[in-house]
Amino acid sequence: MQQELFRAGKAHWSAVFSLFMGVMALISAEFIPVSLLTPIARDLSVSEGAAGQTVTAVGVLAVLSSLLLPPLTHNIDRRKVLLTLSCLLIVSCVLIGVAPDYYIMLLGRALLGVCVGGFWALASSVTLQLVPSKDVPRALSIVYAGVSVATIISLPVASWLGHQIGWRNVFFLGAGLAAAGGFWQYCTLPVLPARAGNGFRGMFALLGSGWTLAGFLGTMLSYGGYHVFFTYLRPFLELDIALGAGTVSLTLLAFGIANMLGTVVAGALIGRFFRAFMIGVHLSFTFVALVLFFHQGASSVGMILAVLWGFIFGFIPVGWSTWIARTLADRAELAGGLSVAGTQFAIGLAAAVGGVMYDHQGIGGIFLAAAGISALAALMVAVSLHLFVRSTGKML
Repeated sequence: MQQELFRAGKAHWSAVFSLFMGVMALISAEFIPVSLLTPIARDLSVSEGAAGQTVTAVGVLAVLSSLLLPPLTHNIDRRKVLLTLSCLLIVSCVLIGVAPDYYIMLLGRALLGVCVGGFWALASSVTLQLVPSKDVPRALSIVYAGVSVATIISLPVASWLGHQIGWRNVFFLGAGLAAAGGFWQYCTLPVLPARAGNGFRGMFALLGSGWTLAGFLGTMLSYGGYHVFFTYLRPFLELDIALGAGTVSLTLLAFGIANMLGTVVAGALIGRFFRAFMIGVHLSFTFVALVLFFHQGASSVGMILAVLWGFIFGFIPVGWSTWIARTLADRAELAGGLSVAGTQFAIGLAAAVGGVMYDHQGIGGIFLAAAGISALAALMVAVSLHLFVRSTGKML
């Protein structure tokens, strides 16, 4: 009853926008190394593949955090948990900025992983508490728009700033952005009581149906297929199709803008064509990866399809958050934790596999891996939605 009364109150839009800024700071910090992979590798005296493993470090800790934090903090005000994660994000960015060697860099990225897993595990559930039911789709779209803005910050802006002030100072700026977001959350987030049933027993029960298992597996494959290529986007542009520094920055800017446009288009289409939308997005990834494979070395084709890759990804966070909202709204926090765990595991594994393949087989191996994983993601989406309709009788 307490939860329902809370949901029935006025919408806390300023708090929703504070979460948007938190997402923007968090995702920017997570993916800044993508645009600065080459200078980071050079400064720390490691290969580009090894530098890419800093993404793996985030993924490993994010998996653990997203699975453990909701049950372990099941009776703690979510406002306090979110503010603690914001402070850890600041510490992580500073530690990365001052890292004297590769291992301290990994430590800072591991702390970031704790923040990523914990924040995303709570984000959807907290958003559901901040606004009345009728405003939930709009609020979720605002929060997840932070991913699109972060793509621009972590790719073209970070790339340009890295050339101007050095990659370490880019992370210091990231710490400032995280501090601003944390202060906004401190000022606007209301008391957010934890939902009942968020213990480990509820988490295991959530995995008891075939359609949820297929959906979580589809989530993992979805993000994994995208990140196999995304993690090594900078080396692809700079080394494989030999673009100059200015052209690389412009291409990354176009990538980020396209990603934002993809999010907007997704919001307009997903309500009416959910099933076809989710399957088609992953088949599109497969098609683009195969075209890239067969046109290696063609700079114009590579640039255009890289930007298209960013546009298609704009559909992914909106699609999977809508999947949770439509099928698991009453268990959104646990579903969010499991989804984040699967996503971050997939991102980390994609970075690890991609690093090995890039170092040994070049960009062609990256494209084939992305195509195969995305095709499997499309299959799992189809299976999950089919089983959901058959077991519940509800149409999507």
